[in-house]
Amino acid sequence: MTTTSHGTRLGLLALAITAMAGCAIAPQPKAQAPAASPAPAPQAAAAAPSPALAFAVFRPDGTTAQGGMFTGFAYSEKPGDATFDKIAVANGTARVNGSVWPQKGSTWAGIGFTAAAGADGKTLDLSQQRTLHLQLASATTTQLRVRLVGDDKATRDNGCYPVAVQNVTPELRDYAIPLSRFAPEAYCGAQGRSVAATATAVAAIEVSDPALTPGTKRLVDFQVGRIELKP
Repeated sequence: MTTTSHGTRLGLLALAITAMAGCAIAPQPKAQAPAASPAPAPQAAAAAPSPALAFAVFRPDGTTAQGGMFTGFAYSEKPGDATFDKIAVANGTARVNGSVWPQKGSTWAGIGFTAAAGADGKTLDLSQQRTLHLQLASATTTQLRVRLVGDDKATRDNGCYPVAVQNVTPELRDYAIPLSRFAPEAYCGAQGRSVAATATAVAAIEVSDPALTPGTKRLVDFQVGRIELKP
């Protein structure tokens, strides 16, 4: 058995402490900060809606703010069974008056109003538009007929440009009529012009009251306000 003196033990203890002091603890790596999220890509601004195309705003002198003219007219199967009276304009709204009295036996007749697209036979390409917006009212009927009119005289004279019938009230109201609703009347047959064929060159927009009661005189009183189109 080996005996270690008190002095020897103290020397060994000092050597052990010195050895431990020389063994430095390796530094631990610092935690990495999370990577910053990339800035969101800028959003493209929403496209502004296309503005409405003003077709006709009526003036008391018989012209529109767009440079066209507007007129009233009577039509009937037999001459004299319809009479146009007058148009009066107030606050941009045209009021149309007349009468239908089929004394000569007409089976169709009416009073109409037409607004031109512009001066000197100007036409407008409305093929990119989707809806006709206009103000209408009638004190004497519940329906008005709206027609897109092109620049072909024969088609205009035979009434075969496309139409849409709109229910109305005595109070002036805004109506939105999809152009897809317009179609030539059934009697036109092959002579009828579709809305697609008409929309590329629209010369006028027509509003009429075609109601007729055989043997009875009927007064006509309707209003047409601002006309515009929207895509």
